[in-house]
Amino acid sequence: MPVRGDFNVLKFETYEEYLRSFTRIEEYRYLGNKRIINALVKLGYRTNATIYEEEEFYAVKKNLLDLINPKSIITTLFSCYLKGKDPALVALAEREERNMQKKLSTIIFIQMRQCSGFDTSGYIDYADSLRACSLHMLGATNWRLVFEERILLQPNRTHLSFYDWHSGTVHFNHSDNYEVMRFGTSLTFKHKGDHKIIPVTMVDSPHKDNVKRTFIRSPLYGCIILYDHIVRKPS
Repeated sequence: MPVRGDFNVLKFETYEEYLRSFTRIEEYRYLGNKRIINALVKLGYRTNATIYEEEEFYAVKKNLLDLINPKSIITTLFSCYLKGKDPALVALAEREERNMQKKLSTIIFIQMRQCSGFDTSGYIDYADSLRACSLHMLGATNWRLVFEERILLQPNRTHLSFYDWHSGTVHFNHSDNYEVMRFGTSLTFKHKGDHKIIPVTMVDSPHKDNVKRTFIRSPLYGCIILYDHIVRKPS
């Protein structure tokens, strides 16, 4: 089910108003039966656009309102489900609220061994991942289960950067908070809110003061690196 785009649905208070927007007055004159007219609308008779069923309409509308008003998305932090004392999860729990408030922006670097015996690694926009989970977006990381230690945080192809060490394939994706910037073999990110460059390599950089790098050893994750950027101008 879509959760982005299609802001057209926000113009309508009710599903009936939404369906009526695809009809013309003469259709009521010739057909007379509103049920038949609505059925034709749902079949795409009047438009090439996707026509939502009633349940979908209200779900899409709610998700779009959540996107516009992010402060209303989370009432309970996922980290409240933290049960253990794993240093990586404790560090992420300490950063969750500030990331959701956009006071802090954390990029997670993680490398995990797969069942095949090969590793995958990636850079994850923490706030973006939390938000995707709160919106129940397809493929989102379930942060409640992560903090409960019922599943492990895993890098995937939708994150800022993903590398499969077996196949050698690399994927890059912009997020709501970051633009991926590549210069040869060097990888950096630009924060979309305050436009600061965030270097994530060990090489000396003129932008190094924009980020604090923290190495954390973890029984669950081996070693993760957290790149913390204090947001100068809330986006």
